[in-house]
Amino acid sequence: MSPGELAAVVFGLSAGAVTGLPLGGWLTNRLGSVFMMRASLLVYAGALAWIPHAPSVVLLALSLMGLGIGNAMLDVSMNTAAVHVERAHGRQIMAGFHALFSFGGLGGAVVGTAAASAGIPAVTHMAVAAVGLSCAGLVASFWALPDPGGRAEKKQRGPLDRRLVLLGLLAFCTLLCEGAANDWSAVYVQDTLGGSAGVAAAGFAVFSLTMTAGRFAADRLVASVGAVAFLRGAGALAGLGFGASLLWPTPASALLGFGALGLGLAGVVPTLFSSAVRGRDNPAAAISTVSTIGYLGFLAGPPIVGALATAAGLRLGMVTLVVLALVIVFGATAAVRTAAG
Repeated sequence: MSPGELAAVVFGLSAGAVTGLPLGGWLTNRLGSVFMMRASLLVYAGALAWIPHAPSVVLLALSLMGLGIGNAMLDVSMNTAAVHVERAHGRQIMAGFHALFSFGGLGGAVVGTAAASAGIPAVTHMAVAAVGLSCAGLVASFWALPDPGGRAEKKQRGPLDRRLVLLGLLAFCTLLCEGAANDWSAVYVQDTLGGSAGVAAAGFAVFSLTMTAGRFAADRLVASVGAVAFLRGAGALAGLGFGASLLWPTPASALLGFGALGLGLAGVVPTLFSSAVRGRDNPAAAISTVSTIGYLGFLAGPPIVGALATAAGLRLGMVTLVVLALVIVFGATAAVRTAAG
């Protein structure tokens, strides 16, 4: 494929995700989280298995769009099901679910690398993954809690409720930082700081590992200090820790900086989700709204940092991550307290 064709294919995945988030919220509200988990898992797995068979760029883009829609609907329905479990426990446990999501990403990367190294064809690999993981997910869904029914919210809130928009903007800042770290960490360490290819790859690995570890601790910290104090501390750790690495730019300090960034951001989005659904009888709508706004940040992060890097250098572009992490510090009180009001 040419660069333009590749861009069109990748856009299909992004367009599917942006379409699937609000659609997933609407359908989950009407059909229930358990049904939608099963249905969206089958859409997701079917698109995955079809991708290596796509005979043209257009059909490949449409296949990836289907993958994005399935993934987004699964995301909303799973988080809605997690809300029901969280409410049954009587305390925040959302970050623990997101930690297992991170482990799934790491596991997928390891298995995918092993399959590619072993020369297993993509057709075989994706078919086995689609069948195996969809079967495992369908079996697991039988232990999900049923949606509580028969209740209407006392106060109807629209999809662009100011309370949810504030939380969505903090999710936007968080996921913009995450998207930028995904795409630019290795480039920054190797091209800007002169690190080796191995050290450059370690930058994103450190970010991913600290984010996974941080999610296991986040729920307990929220229970101890409260959501507002947790978000302030998380944003400060991410912003000041990564900012310090920009002031002393070496490959070693960059690894520490990406570690602080991952650890700080780890529990932010799960805590925002828990805050968004507090006091609401239709959590799917709240989650889809916050997710949609936040995911726009994940899409915008790489090109924004890239544009700044082109204009003034990648090191200055990375300052964007510091600024957005500090926005979380100063926006936490307004967002969480407004959401609770």
